[in-house]
Amino acid sequence: MTGKDFLTRLQDGFVAGDGDLSMRLLQLCPGAGRECLALLNLTQTNEVRKAHVEFIEAGAELITTNTLDANAVVLGRHGKASQVEAINAKGVELAKADARGDVCVAGAIGPLGLTLDDDWDLDTYRDAYRRQITALLNAGVSVLQFKFFTNLAALRLAIGEARTIGGNDVAIIAQAVFNDGGLLDSGQDAAQVAASLIERGADVVGAHCGRGTSGTVNAIKAMVKAAGKTPLCAYPNAGFPESDRGEMVYLASADYMGQTANLLARLGVRLIGGCCGASAEAVRAMSMALGTVRARPLDRTATVEVAPYVPTVASFKNGRLLAALPERLPIIAEIDPPPHLLMESMFADVRHVAEAGADAISMAENPLASLKVSNVATASLLMQQVSLPMICHVTCRDRNLLGLQTDLLGAHLLGIHGILAITGDPVPRHGAAGKGVFDVHSPGLVNLLAQLNRGMTSAGKSLKQETDFSVGVAFNSATRNMEGEIARYEKKLAEGARFVMTQPVFDREHALRILDATRRPGVKVFLGFFPLISARTALYLHNEVPGIQIPEHVLQRLTSTEDPQKQQQHGEEQAMALIDALLPDLDGVYLISPHSTNRAAVLSRLIQHIRQAPAHQQDRSPTR
Repeated sequence: MTGKDFLTRLQDGFVAGDGDLSMRLLQLCPGAGRECLALLNLTQTNEVRKAHVEFIEAGAELITTNTLDANAVVLGRHGKASQVEAINAKGVELAKADARGDVCVAGAIGPLGLTLDDDWDLDTYRDAYRRQITALLNAGVSVLQFKFFTNLAALRLAIGEARTIGGNDVAIIAQAVFNDGGLLDSGQDAAQVAASLIERGADVVGAHCGRGTSGTVNAIKAMVKAAGKTPLCAYPNAGFPESDRGEMVYLASADYMGQTANLLARLGVRLIGGCCGASAEAVRAMSMALGTVRARPLDRTATVEVAPYVPTVASFKNGRLLAALPERLPIIAEIDPPPHLLMESMFADVRHVAEAGADAISMAENPLASLKVSNVATASLLMQQVSLPMICHVTCRDRNLLGLQTDLLGAHLLGIHGILAITGDPVPRHGAAGKGVFDVHSPGLVNLLAQLNRGMTSAGKSLKQETDFSVGVAFNSATRNMEGEIARYEKKLAEGARFVMTQPVFDREHALRILDATRRPGVKVFLGFFPLISARTALYLHNEVPGIQIPEHVLQRLTSTEDPQKQQQHGEEQAMALIDALLPDLDGVYLISPHSTNRAAVLSRLIQHIRQAPAHQQDRSPTR
């Protein structure tokens, strides 16, 4: 069956899709890892065929290949990038082996699993999709089904590559996953998504997955008017899941899924299948339900006006923390929480630097993936002792999207309005630290903070009040890939960041290059300075801490003496001299705490040194 034949069938009536292929393969192959089920095409061929046959016998008229994750990026993580063509070809072969009569086979393509903080570029995206699409088409499919996309730009790019390679002979089904508020993670609602995908070249558009069946149904209702004559597809989940001995079990009965299919058909959906938890029994009930509904004609006269796709640009708040900073040169002092519950020493350090003239306190969150007391809880307690704003680093590593929002809303209620959004240092592969979560990376966290500042959750639901966060991001001043770091920085700014705190700098020329790289209208740059109070500290940072490189002349001066007091004196003098040389060029100073028991005294001396500069050098008013 050609792609055009399949589209003709949709114009004439309903087509029943298959169900949750991944779930069934995990049941049939209990030893299979979840990370890349496409590898089963080469190792468990009988089980893959069996899963397809069960859906066909249940009434599925369109089945999808087991190739959702068979792209070079995902396969590359398993050392199998060279087998993209073989795995996709085998996936098509296994699906077609039992597809008789009117059963059509669609090549399944999913997201690459890359995030904005990963080391990728547009060519990486294009090459991965081109290779998989070409492999599927060469293997004999004429229908491509794009599934599990949550970012509109990524889905549009993939569709564009499919249309370029396959021309008009390939039928393109484009499905997106919408959250509880009817939005993609990239921010667009279902109607916008439908119109944009049609404009890009999709032949069928729709929704799938999400939470329960209602999310898919609601997204379809929003898509109906935007789709016009373009057929819609829907693959709802089998209700909400619950955990049973570590496995997700979906609760909707086959009868309920049949009723949902009936509802979707009456709404005008032409291709209906099941997503997470949808068994062969559910597919059978849905297929039978489609036989009880008369397909109403698609609106062949409707036209869809689509503006060119442009990523959403919003105005962003500066937030309460930036508004509270003085017109003099603002100084942020970093004092991290301890790895234990004896807090008084840390509180005393904060009081010390506050008295010296610091304007805000910054606290990291489990730096280097090592345990520390909650910085939000610590900040709340500190604000009862000192009248300084707090900047809490929030990592994507330690929470999922739900947890991030819960903790950020709590921080707002506690009066913490400075947030530094960072991805977080990776967790060691071995040990008791746990595993990183990374539902989002730092640009996604910035986007989330900007949404909270507009009074909306990530799902588009109203908070009935806006947060007032000043959203900051980090900049790696010692990266070997400055071009890539600037590109990531630009993405964070585009999502809503209003200030940046850099990794430490150790010489003037390099510092000026970092200032040139980070300065943007309306964005405040806090250049990082780290007093190297010992040769041991300097060597440790230089050799073991990612992103930090100490100039050779600084290392030589520190290591030229074995006297600890002279080493500390050299380190403080170096930091003071560097700040003095840069003072006219600075928006603000970020003093990074040395790892020593006298950290407060060291930072206080640096703060007092800065405050002794002439007033005109510290003035940061708009008229300076």
